[in-house]
Amino acid sequence: MNRFQRGIVICLALAFLNLTSPLAGAHSERAVLTEVTGTVLLNGRPAATGDAVPSGSTLDTEQTSSAVVSLAKLGRVEATAETSMMLRFDDRSIFILLSSGSVSVTAGEGVEVIIERAN
Repeated sequence: MNRFQRGIVICLALAFLNLTSPLAGAHSERAVLTEVTGTVLLNGRPAATGDAVPSGSTLDTEQTSSAVVSLAKLGRVEATAETSMMLRFDDRSIFILLSSGSVSVTAGEGVEVIIERAN
């Protein structure tokens, strides 16, 4: 086996381990849209109740629309009508970059919440 082939085998093995790890996708599995009212876009696509919300997602609500994202033990984020935001989270924090509109955050004990307005 030459170097190139060994490199491919190593990359494939690492990718497989990442996909089968109990931690792979842990954030997206626990974050889900629990309420969707009206027209809501998740990462630019129409959203529905039950959709997984990966960390780094964008969420946009139109006029008379709203959405609630449950983050399991971290808490929940409610986006009101005409809100545009980016949501990031990890095991200890919730970060929201708010372009427009407003959000309400309920955080679990010890969870850091940071909300920044986009310029």
